[in-house]
Amino acid sequence: MEGLSLPVITDPPDDHRDVDAWLQTLGGPVWLMLEGEDDRRCRVVTTLLHGNEPSGTLALHRWLVERPRPRTRLAVLLANVRGALSHPAFTHRHTPDDRDLNRCFRPPFDGPAGELAWAIIQDLEAWAPECIIDLHNTSGNGPAFAVSTRRHPLIEALCGQLCEQLIVTDLRLGSLMELPLQRPRLADCPVFTLECGGALQPAARDVAEGLYRLLAECPDLTALPAAPGLEVLVHPLRVELCPGASVAYDRAPRPDVDVTLWARIDEHNRGVTTPGATLGWLGPRGLSCLQARDGQGRERVEELLCVRQGRLHARRPLRLFMATTNSEIARSDCLFYAVPLA
Repeated sequence: MEGLSLPVITDPPDDHRDVDAWLQTLGGPVWLMLEGEDDRRCRVVTTLLHGNEPSGTLALHRWLVERPRPRTRLAVLLANVRGALSHPAFTHRHTPDDRDLNRCFRPPFDGPAGELAWAIIQDLEAWAPECIIDLHNTSGNGPAFAVSTRRHPLIEALCGQLCEQLIVTDLRLGSLMELPLQRPRLADCPVFTLECGGALQPAARDVAEGLYRLLAECPDLTALPAAPGLEVLVHPLRVELCPGASVAYDRAPRPDVDVTLWARIDEHNRGVTTPGATLGWLGPRGLSCLQARDGQGRERVEELLCVRQGRLHARRPLRLFMATTNSEIARSDCLFYAVPLA
């Protein structure tokens, strides 16, 4: 199929203006290509797939001022520039008239977001990169972590340089990191998502900048040491609202909604959530307003959660990730991800 062709800027400017003005000059989705010492090899970073996740872009803008000279070609995608610039800047996951780009990396490649995803795929297949890392921010505050669809020595070595946890998921949503499962020409390419932390956390920008520096300065990624301290968790479950259910965030139950989540539930993005912790409150519908299907489509919510005196609790110790306090994201995407602990 023919479609969109993305521009490639081979001499990215070291622009000292604010990042909003810089994005305005780019105009739309674009590859910034930093030529390297060995241009036979290529490494790829994708960022801004979601317009409200700016750390990868902010770190890139700051890092380019140094005029870096990578060991290999380094291609960096700025994807959803239009969404990021929608007023107020860096607050819209995507524009109201479009789809979530990071759900469009599988057929059919319909509409503007689908066409953009297809253009990105074509470029990635043409370049045959050594690795692809997709930079994101978490929906709520929390530490950096990585997500992949498989275990791979290079993925684990890279992740161990940048964060302390890797989640290996069997959920299939149409995200960019699933491309090796679908595209034979990318089957051997290590691909993972790096969740840098919350969009407003200064540390998240530092994590993103650390990735750029690592990819630019490391001559041989396969020589990176193993990361013995990396915690690998498998098969997260995605806790969502059932169709028609309502949600709010507060410090006490709200009688007008089905689910009231604790106002600072994103605090559970760190450490272990125990059965004693109150995650929120449920209305008369109870757990029937929540769902948590695994990679095989089986409903698992009652294995994760329970209700005691109207309060929502973990049924067993859990690791929570991506717990958000944004009700719009909770409705359109998910409440949080959970990994049961033995």
